[in-house]
Amino acid sequence: MNAQSIEDAIIELKGIGARRIMLQIPDGLKPEVFNIFGQFSTEFDVVISGEPFYGACDLGNFSMEKNIDAVVQFGHSVMPNVVYPVPVIFLEWKLSRKIDFSQVSLEQIDSKGYRKIGLLCSIQYCDQMDSFVEMMKKKGYTIFIGNVDRRMSRPGQVLGCNFSAAHSVSSNVDCFIVVSTGVFHSIGVQLSTDRETFLLDLNSMTLRSMKSEAETFLRKRYARIEKALDARKFCVAMNTKVGQRRDRLALLIQKKLTELGKESVMVTTDNVVPSDFVNMRCDAVIFTGCPRVSLDDQEKFPMPVLTPPEFLRLFGFKQDDRYIMDEIVSVS
Repeated sequence: MNAQSIEDAIIELKGIGARRIMLQIPDGLKPEVFNIFGQFSTEFDVVISGEPFYGACDLGNFSMEKNIDAVVQFGHSVMPNVVYPVPVIFLEWKLSRKIDFSQVSLEQIDSKGYRKIGLLCSIQYCDQMDSFVEMMKKKGYTIFIGNVDRRMSRPGQVLGCNFSAAHSVSSNVDCFIVVSTGVFHSIGVQLSTDRETFLLDLNSMTLRSMKSEAETFLRKRYARIEKALDARKFCVAMNTKVGQRRDRLALLIQKKLTELGKESVMVTTDNVVPSDFVNMRCDAVIFTGCPRVSLDDQEKFPMPVLTPPEFLRLFGFKQDDRYIMDEIVSVS
């Protein structure tokens, strides 16, 4: 369930009879931790999770689960297809300042004749998209906002592990604009579709194409993952986070490794520690949890860390010339 404010969250917690709750607060809000704690502690026994978390898929290490009646997670929206072990209230944290989109230069998309635009955004900016759509329509553009699958709750929303909103309108648009402050989501859209993708960076209020950055990303990935061709010992890592656990996929990959004559072990992990895999003396890791571990954190590992689609393509189980981003549609 989603709440609009701390007051709404408190009402919902009282409604389910919660007494002891855990708060998950992102780094950007931690300077406000004493204020937030104070607002909840007048009504409940409160503990704050000190562990990092990466989205609605991640409730952290839930060793205290039996003692907690509910979790309040700040900054994300509910994943409808995830079965949470306790009630979770998602308090979406929106950008408070009004964005003046009129200052953004659209010269790049105009110069290429793009008129049909697919609009995507990170969750914290979804509420401000109406003003952007209105401005773009006045300038003569046609705007498409895609439908999402059951992993997300807002039309046009994009995650680092799910680009369903882009897929749903890809055949209708000339290009995509992703409203965010980081490049990962927009590179993902560029690689997951056959449409040029632009990042509308709200830090600099600039629009830039992701084509060259996506090509650089691919060169680095191919150089890294091809080293796995000579690997003999594989760790198939299965993430235990509630919204990232893909047991069936991990078992399928281990079966295919056996078919290839490779040695493999199944490993469960919560927060991934590179030294654990070093100590196991494995030659390569196939990570079935959040794809950002393989893609963002690769430099922390001395061995190749592959996503499932990378493994399937590299070893000939998938015949597709295009690079396929790892997307989590469902968990099992």
